[in-house]
Amino acid sequence: MHLRRTGTLLCAAAALTVGLGACGDSDSSTASGASSSSVADTTDAPVSSAPGVPSSSAPALDPDAPTTTDPNAEAVPGPQLPAATAVPPSKQGPNIVGTRCDTANGPEGALRVVVFPGGSAGCGAVMPVAKKYGPMISTGRNQTVDGWNCGPSQTAGVLAKCTRGSDSFGLIPQ
Repeated sequence: MHLRRTGTLLCAAAALTVGLGACGDSDSSTASGASSSSVADTTDAPVSSAPGVPSSSAPALDPDAPTTTDPNAEAVPGPQLPAATAVPPSKQGPNIVGTRCDTANGPEGALRVVVFPGGSAGCGAVMPVAKKYGPMISTGRNQTVDGWNCGPSQTAGVLAKCTRGSDSFGLIPQ
């Protein structure tokens, strides 16, 4: 701790106890006419907290810094940006048709499970398979999971696809 703060605290305590009027500067004097130089002479010396520990000095507070906001200060507006009207094609996600289910863990994060149209399986039937197969996607090989044939997909935007008869679902990156 820097002695300036300590000196200020000691001076403030003395002012409260004795009723002194001025503190802090070596050229100011107290109400009784005594100089406060005994406090001010040591305020610039750094203090070591323990023997063998290097001393540190804390940054002094700016006495000119405002303590409140100015109600008369002029407000400066931010930049005027155009409204987003369209997402560029390079940033658009694939348009995957199907019923969106929950997510399953994949090799690099969560994957959205989508049941493709044309079958009768719903989210309740495919989610257990997706949760088992998701971590196996990184092998890059076809796998059979609970009667479903799963493997890498050839459909753009679909990382992996599982089929069983006319039912199918895919795992797509979030």
